[in-house]
Amino acid sequence: MRKPLDIRNQLDIFSDGPLGLAQLAAKHREAAEHALRSVDQGHFTARERHDFHAGEAERLERLAATAAPLT
Repeated sequence: MRKPLDIRNQLDIFSDGPLGLAQLAAKHREAAEHALRSVDQGHFTARERHDFHAGEAERLERLAATAAPLT
């Protein structure tokens, strides 16, 4: 039996426009900077958390660029 699709983290192309994606990317940039200033916590190191958030920010910035309305 197949497991149902978990869409809690899925972006909605109709409500998450370029501005919303850019804001989300900025939040990930802030989280990446905060990760470098904090100590290692739990399973992941500060560098691993930074790399994750920086990668997510880059991905969202590329997505925002492609989601820009055509004029």
